[in-house]
Amino acid sequence: MINQQLAELSNLALVVAIVLYVLALIGFAADLASSSQRRSDARLAAREAREAERAPQPATIGAGGASAGGAAIHGAEEAAPAPDAGADGPAPGTMTAQRFAFLLAGAATVLHIAGVVTRAIATQRVPWANMYEFATTSTAVVMVAFLAFCIRRAELRALGTFVVGPVLVVLLLAQTFWIVPAAALTPSLQNSHWLVIHISVAILATALSILGAVVASLQLLQSRHERALVQRAADGEEHPEHWGRFGHVLDRLPASSVLESLSFRVHSVAFVCWTFTLIFGAVWARDAWGRFWGWDPKEVWTFIIWVIYAAYLHARATGGFRGSRAAWVALAGFLAVVFNYTIVNTVINGLHSYSGL
Repeated sequence: MINQQLAELSNLALVVAIVLYVLALIGFAADLASSSQRRSDARLAAREAREAERAPQPATIGAGGASAGGAAIHGAEEAAPAPDAGADGPAPGTMTAQRFAFLLAGAATVLHIAGVVTRAIATQRVPWANMYEFATTSTAVVMVAFLAFCIRRAELRALGTFVVGPVLVVLLLAQTFWIVPAAALTPSLQNSHWLVIHISVAILATALSILGAVVASLQLLQSRHERALVQRAADGEEHPEHWGRFGHVLDRLPASSVLESLSFRVHSVAFVCWTFTLIFGAVWARDAWGRFWGWDPKEVWTFIIWVIYAAYLHARATGGFRGSRAAWVALAGFLAVVFNYTIVNTVINGLHSYSGL
């Protein structure tokens, strides 16, 4: 028996969560913009101070025997902040745009989870029987993982714009194109504990792949930015800035080595989840269709995803393919995840197809 009132409450909770995610995204973006502006202003002040220091000064000797020009230079040095002075904004404890956005993201995640849970209660089953429910549940896992990382390492909050943005896009797609009324399971999925086991692991694998792809993309950008700065400094450029305002945004993010380490940890867990997704899927297929493997499109593409992520882990462990090369392999795995979730589900007919939703 479907509780339609709870189903409507679930949808309302998800809509409000989307609104809060939008506000959080604006807050995270405003924080990046303001911090990059502060860094730009600080560098400009430091540049003006260095130029004033190199400018010829009249060597007027005052009564105390000190050089007036030297005093002017010393005063300019004291007045000019260091390049990174004030770049991190107000002191801890004040309500900054980033902290406010983080609180909004936390509140949105709570509502997001509430929407998923009420959908489960309304249908009296696990809330991942179709693309809409899979999308809402997997994005909730993404946000929980991101918030957990941010609690452990506060500097990772600077990634908020790049995590909340994709989550918001998926939720908007789900609410616009994939939403379906709350309904009972189809007969083929009823009374099967493998629905809970297999799909829950697949949701976790997909969520970690999304988070890992975001981090790997930022790693590539940050690595290129760092190499450009080093090269410009080596060429003797006095102000080796790169990519303008976006370069200042990247200055706020963790170093590429930190992002690479985080990407590796996330993808390592994702690979384990994809492994068990394949194993549990094969066991469920034997129970439902009488065979472990039947070259169904969904099975094939899940195996392709597993192979690509296995290649990523191998590349990450090989000295010549670490860094950017390994990150490109990880992104190739994410593209396979996207193809598997969209094209395979909705276009290619198979036993796993969600066509018609």
